[in-house]
Amino acid sequence: MEENVGAKAKKGIAWTAIYNFFEYIFRIVSGIILARILFPEDFGLMGIAMIAVQFARRITSFGFNMVLVQRKEIHREHYDTVFFTNLILMGLLTTSFILLADYLAEFFNNDKLKPIFVVVGFDFVLRALNSVPTAILTREMKFKESGMAGAIEEFVAMFSPVFLAMAGFGVWSLVMGSLLGSIAHIMSVYYYTRWYPKFQFRIWAFKEVFSFGLWVFVNNYISYFIKKVDYFFIAKLLNATQLGYYERAFKLMTFPRNKIFKKINGVMFSAYSRVQESDKKLIKGILRVTTYASIVTYPLMIWMFFAAPSFITVLYGPKWELTIVPLKIMCISGIFQTFSIIFTPLLYAKGLVGHQTRRQFFYLLILSGMILLGIRWGINGVAWGVTMASFIQLALMVHLTVRKISMPLIKFLKAQQSTVIYGLIQIGLLQAFQFFVSPIFDIKSWQMLISVSILSVVIIVGAHLTIRFKDLDDIFTELFHEIKKYARKMPIIKQMAFLSPKVKLD
Repeated sequence: MEENVGAKAKKGIAWTAIYNFFEYIFRIVSGIILARILFPEDFGLMGIAMIAVQFARRITSFGFNMVLVQRKEIHREHYDTVFFTNLILMGLLTTSFILLADYLAEFFNNDKLKPIFVVVGFDFVLRALNSVPTAILTREMKFKESGMAGAIEEFVAMFSPVFLAMAGFGVWSLVMGSLLGSIAHIMSVYYYTRWYPKFQFRIWAFKEVFSFGLWVFVNNYISYFIKKVDYFFIAKLLNATQLGYYERAFKLMTFPRNKIFKKINGVMFSAYSRVQESDKKLIKGILRVTTYASIVTYPLMIWMFFAAPSFITVLYGPKWELTIVPLKIMCISGIFQTFSIIFTPLLYAKGLVGHQTRRQFFYLLILSGMILLGIRWGINGVAWGVTMASFIQLALMVHLTVRKISMPLIKFLKAQQSTVIYGLIQIGLLQAFQFFVSPIFDIKSWQMLISVSILSVVIIVGAHLTIRFKDLDDIFTELFHEIKKYARKMPIIKQMAFLSPKVKLD
């Protein structure tokens, strides 16, 4: 008997949690090593290159890949038509990047960017090759295989730059690492799907995916500008070094969101699409995800806020100290942004892409104004502008959801109530701790980093064992059971005795 949607969604979240736990550890380790070897300008150059690359990437699927997941009925012709449409578009983009490399480098006033733009342009073709197999894995809710393919890509993209940087390749270690990761992902998704394109293009299939895909395409570009408008203004009005500091802070803040909740969004989009006609089930799902998000986001962002001075100085080195203040500021925006993105798969599944796109465009205008207002105070002012605009974005997303699927606002707030209380306790105790121990050891010392990290865990665990909110207790029990259950199936972990099923002796 086929598993129901809820069970598959739980399985998908469990596999996502397992893969992302290891990915998070590997990302931190590789990031620290690269930051020690390379310089802020290297990361700034790559950040500028990615402004152009991610702009062009939005054409990769033209929204077609999401249609392959969202449509109730899909045929072989849809897959092949989308594949060759993507490949043609990406081939044109690669050619355009090579031809426009001089102009792009001149626009950003940095000749070092020209060869970088030429090489990263090939990333477009690689993205086109893996787009349809990735959509197939999501549609079929094969999250174990999809997670493994993503983990392989991330592992290669994280550690190949380390070896290249140690060999003295500088910024090129970051450029080549991204391309090698994409190649690894292509090999993985084709292995898991066993799908290979046929040389066929059908006009009727193209028309069926175009209308929905057009709104996704527009929304993707607005989302791109939202994500990169701060990078653009810093690169244009300040310099690559300042962007390097800002980029480091931004990536640290957004890493949990990008690597956990965006991947969970893929799971939820598939699940929401299958129950899109039942608002009751959709509300239940989004409230559950809200609680999950709050369990991770509040304690992590609060920890990062208090640990930022010691975390940056100890792990990345004194040369990165200008990253500390913008990182602390953006920890606040990290909370708003995380709750904003969890609504995206629900709105897409309901076909409300047009409504969301209009609100996103309004948010883009506000964000741009806030950044331009704050940039006179450097990257710290930009961080404050992003934070204030992020609160408005969350308000817009919640308003649309409340209006279109009749989700009571009070339920959204109550879904976070327990973790907010734990967070307030964490803030109060960490603030008191740093105040009393500051005469003993410096706020940027390794002793402070270890103390804040251990104390954060003790506070959260202690608060939960003391107060014991039932909603969180149920989630922790269920989540641990699911992770333990699926962890046993992993080749390495299943060998661990404490995870293995108990064997009865005669």
